Amino acid sequence: MTLQNRVTPFGEIVAVPARGTLMGNRGCLHDAERRIVASSARVAWVTCRLEWNGIRRQIMAPGKYTELFFLDEATALAAGHRPCGDCRGERLLEFERAWAAGVAGRSGEVALVQTIDPVMQQECARAVAHGRVAWELQNHPNG
Repeated sequence: MTLQNRVTPFGEIVAVPARGTLMGNRGCLHDAERRIVASSARVAWVTCRLEWNGIRRQIMAPGKYTELFFLDEATALAAGHRPCGDCRGERLLEFERAWAAGVAGRSGEVALVQTIDPVMQQECARAVAHGRVAWELQNHPNG
């Protein structure tokens, strides 16, 4: 059975068999039958490596966070997810520096995730409220 755990660039969670190159997390979004019942359960939306420190997880384990998958980093960023501070710390630092320069206008500084996460969540909610056009992953050449 194909689970609904693949994220489009528009932040939609869809069911397609391909896994992608990054895993993400928005908190626990599924019920006991592994059906998506929420779009978000936390402010920080992160992307993680598929493999890190030998950690193995049961996908959509009851009461645990919902493992989401992204085609690539561009898709994850477009969907409103930033790099994880644990498994992608170096990439997160690059992201924080780029945010400080591009969004905050503070070149050479680092923006903190406590500042970034609420803004990203707000922007994602605004985009959804304005009715983005759906993007079909199964039609993507790399999907």
